[in-house]
Amino acid sequence: MTIKKLMQAICLSGAMFGSMAYAATEAVEPEVYSQQLLQKAKQGNADAQYNIGEAYYQGYGVDEDLDEAFKWYKKAAAQGQVEAIYSIGYMYDEGESVDENNVEAVKWYTQAANKGHNLAAYNLGIMYEEGEEGVAANAKNAIFWMKKAADNGYADAQYHLANHYDNGDYTAVDKAKAVYYFKLAADQGLDAAQNNLGVMYEQGEGVKQNYAEAMRLYKAASEQGHALATANLASLYENGYGVAKDYKTAVKYYEQANELGHYQALNSLAKLYEEGGFGLKKNIRKAKQYADEFIQYQEYYAEEVDGEDADEAAAEAVADAAAEALD
Repeated sequence: MTIKKLMQAICLSGAMFGSMAYAATEAVEPEVYSQQLLQKAKQGNADAQYNIGEAYYQGYGVDEDLDEAFKWYKKAAAQGQVEAIYSIGYMYDEGESVDENNVEAVKWYTQAANKGHNLAAYNLGIMYEEGEEGVAANAKNAIFWMKKAADNGYADAQYHLANHYDNGDYTAVDKAKAVYYFKLAADQGLDAAQNNLGVMYEQGEGVKQNYAEAMRLYKAASEQGHALATANLASLYENGYGVAKDYKTAVKYYEQANELGHYQALNSLAKLYEEGGFGLKKNIRKAKQYADEFIQYQEYYAEEVDGEDADEAAAEAVADAAAEALD
């Protein structure tokens, strides 16, 4: 995997650093707690029961009360209300109001996913990827549920599935499918997918090499504040890929990438200022400043990784990224 996608994987895969945080529900318009809504819920209206549960869960117009939320979710779920079914699964997943129970979470998520709930299907895919207590890892199930959410239009699942096809995680490597799913997510505006699709166009992986398309995608992601895409955009100008070499513009984007948290850009800035040319005035003082900052970043990050006893694979990935950046 190239550094252009490596740091993206470290930040977003979820697999390297353990469980991924899940959003509570898919986007639905919440209703604030009211006596009228409560009356409808007591009369057996399933959507009202869910909305009362959501009001207690989120604190919409009433004091937050997870026990009350769970009670009303159960009432709505008994009538097949899909958001309520998902929410029960989520509460078992997170151990909210009830003891954490992955087996129960899977049961409820599966019910919701079979009713077309994308986030439930996505969460099932995540749980089956490496397994959780009581739930054995199952690559076939992981891909099945991730694909179900992806094919139903869920952008995060499309991005996640594309990464699997790109890297051969839980399935065979299939660059064409990776491009397909990255594109679906990118077309929905997901910046991480725009970046990774840009990398595939830049490198000609699963698609004909096209620097102009890579630049378009990097710019789209960069405009959303995506640090790695901003650095990748800078790299095009630094190397003259699809555009005339322009160190001054490369520096502008590397500086933006650094400000956005992509500290590997410091090493590139040091090299460009040391070399100069292509519109950039050589500046040894700045080169040394950026080089020193990059070394400080490496030392700090190494301490953080060691101090947090991070997953060995993540530590190796960080070390590989740093080594490649120094080449």
